[in-house]
Amino acid sequence: MELILLCGIPTCGKSTYVNNLITQPRYADAVVLSTDNYIQRVADEQGKTYDDVFKKTISEATDYMWERLKFAIFEQRHIIIDQTNLTPKTRKQKTSKVPADMYRKKAVYFEITLKEALERNKHREGKCIPEGVLKTMYHSFVIPNNTEDFEVIERGN
Repeated sequence: MELILLCGIPTCGKSTYVNNLITQPRYADAVVLSTDNYIQRVADEQGKTYDDVFKKTISEATDYMWERLKFAIFEQRHIIIDQTNLTPKTRKQKTSKVPADMYRKKAVYFEITLKEALERNKHREGKCIPEGVLKTMYHSFVIPNNTEDFEVIERGN
């Protein structure tokens, strides 16, 4: 089984990568873990935007993600974690929960210029990251490296 942990700031292409990946037969039954997907589903059900429900829903979305991770491990399914995972610390919080004897752990990172991220962010209707937050995330991103818990590290774009 494989754990694929995506890493990169919002707007860099992680979710597009996932959408392409799950069309491959090998990953057709993979469990995709994304708090964004949960939050968007709640927003859609309530007829609101992602931004409208984010603050009230992020904790519930995170709990749901952890439960789905346990389920995926129990069911021995491929796992794709579609979140920012910007630092070694946040990545370790996830990889440490996945048994090394069962899963090959792979990091896929995405780089984007701050200028391009800010431009793309302007076009995310109902899901716009405040500019200051996006800049902070950009400057805190650490590309995964061989000191972390990954057998494979590759660039996604």
